Amino acid sequence: MSLQEMGKKIRKSLKERYCDIVSRFINFQLPDDPIRSLKETLQLFAMAGIRNSYVTTVSRDMKAAGHSCQTGETAMDRVGPLLSSALFKEGCKANDHIIKNSVERGELEKKLFVAIDTHNVYRHTKIPIGRKLRKRSCSDILTVIGRKPKNSACYAHEYMTLQNIKMRDEPTYVLAFDRVLPLQNRTKTTERLIEETESKTNATIALLVGDGGYDDVDTMKMCKKQGKHFVFRADKDKKVKAIVDETDKNDGNYHVEYNYVKGNKRHNVEVTLVVIKLDWLKKQGIKYPLVKKGYLTFFTDLSHNENVSMVSFCLQIALYYKKRWGIETGYRDIGTFEAQTHSLHDATRLFLYIQAIILFNLWIQINLEFKDDPDRIKHFRYGIPKSTIKFIMEQMTLEENKEEMEQGPLKN
Repeated sequence: MSLQEMGKKIRKSLKERYCDIVSRFINFQLPDDPIRSLKETLQLFAMAGIRNSYVTTVSRDMKAAGHSCQTGETAMDRVGPLLSSALFKEGCKANDHIIKNSVERGELEKKLFVAIDTHNVYRHTKIPIGRKLRKRSCSDILTVIGRKPKNSACYAHEYMTLQNIKMRDEPTYVLAFDRVLPLQNRTKTTERLIEETESKTNATIALLVGDGGYDDVDTMKMCKKQGKHFVFRADKDKKVKAIVDETDKNDGNYHVEYNYVKGNKRHNVEVTLVVIKLDWLKKQGIKYPLVKKGYLTFFTDLSHNENVSMVSFCLQIALYYKKRWGIETGYRDIGTFEAQTHSLHDATRLFLYIQAIILFNLWIQINLEFKDDPDRIKHFRYGIPKSTIKFIMEQMTLEENKEEMEQGPLKN
């Protein structure tokens, strides 16, 4: 089979999956427009995500190429007034459909190893959040969270995601996601995502891995109550730092502190503190990205047994946390499917992020479908790249737009 024929094969599968999701789940009611249909608006947003560009820029480029297309401003103004909560539910249903197909095909294990993290989507806009009067309405002002300045942005929309960890050949799907709103209880959000994931996958979460943002007392108590094993990176407060300094003073490669009390007298939780020297880890063949020296510290409820040595236990904890790095690269991949925007509409920004997750999960599912295909191995040795999927989706979108032009105006 030639590369062109392989592309047609991928296109057929991708078109069936994407069209099925759009037709069944993305059915929100847009304001009436006698010329532009819901499908055309979605096509424009999808094209912006595929090109990782602005909706207005994509609209201008499509018009310059001779395609009939509404302006980017029109598309965003149609989506902007929608109710964010309703839009979020439809987006979740679309993603759940992808996960359901994965479960039916037996792609997920009955015991899941998952990573949890929060993803900041910075709010780049020419209109700052302040006391000055705005010429345009700003519906996302109540959903942004203050952050350290990054590329001139001081505020961000934050999302919490639960992603499957690739221990061997497991697919790294985004299994569940939710918004993180100002003053929201993150522990309850974490618990909700865990329950949602287990419900939709008919599986049990065997291990939850997170960074230092999840080493608080409430989250670890919740995990112990729910019977979920966890490995969280421990922030080095004074108490933890004293143990690290003592380990370093004794020139130790690792140290395990059982029944470590995290918190104060009234509000605390007993966990196991694991301290591991980075130089020693490198000698054992485990290298950490971005961290070169010092000690790593972890909180966990796991403990070694008589059949496992202390060295093996410490290496296993370090390996579990290293696997968490997949969620960071996952955010980078999701970002390549996310359209850029300066919109002040909360619904618009929310939809663009949900769309990026859906496209990311579709990319993973297509790769799994053709995993053992000899023609895929021949032409795409290391899997079908995002660039190929995006190219095929772009051609699909342009052809559908051409078909609508030939049919004439459509009503929403």
